[in-house]
Amino acid sequence: MQLALAELKLQVLGLDTPILWGLGAYGEDHDVRAALVRLSLERAHTTADAAVLIGDTPADIEGTHANGVRVIAVATGRSDEAALRDAGAEVVLPDLRDAELMVKFVRNGA
Repeated sequence: MQLALAELKLQVLGLDTPILWGLGAYGEDHDVRAALVRLSLERAHTTADAAVLIGDTPADIEGTHANGVRVIAVATGRSDEAALRDAGAEVVLPDLRDAELMVKFVRNGA
């Protein structure tokens, strides 16, 4: 399993530790986001209702909805906040600067 891209993205933000990398699924594992979400749920031995995906593309949102997983969308990639809302994200943040708000949404939902 190649984790280099995911690790690099998190290193830039100082969020690369502690992470249980083996529980996730990454672009190197599959091209289809819905398959990645399913794979991650399987690896983590968890259910959709216990999971939250933080993503930055409409494909991430579609992949979560296909699997019944909550999504927090962050407009840090190529997609802006409007595009993420249009894709069906219930929660959209402009960036990852407010870590406390992100944790609140992960723990409590929208």
